Amino acid sequence: MFTGVFYHPSFSRRSYLTQGTRLMDFPDAFAEIESPRLRIIESPPVDEMLLLKVHTEEHIERVKMDHLCSTAWHSAGGVVKA
Repeated sequence: MFTGVFYHPSFSRRSYLTQGTRLMDFPDAFAEIESPRLRIIESPPVDEMLLLKVHTEEHIERVKMDHLCSTAWHSAGGVVKA
């Protein structure tokens, strides 16, 4: 068994998810922890067909137009993969 930490490089850029620089050192901060029980897993983008099951097409289009929501696709994809 292991603990997975879902991450995508976009999470370290400015977005609603990462206001300021709170994830600037992530995931490098885990470099000091050497354990086979900890794994960094790259969050894939979520499938848009799955999003359409819970969001309207209009909402998805608004999110696509907001550059601060650029991490949303990988954040949701990590949740689905987990």
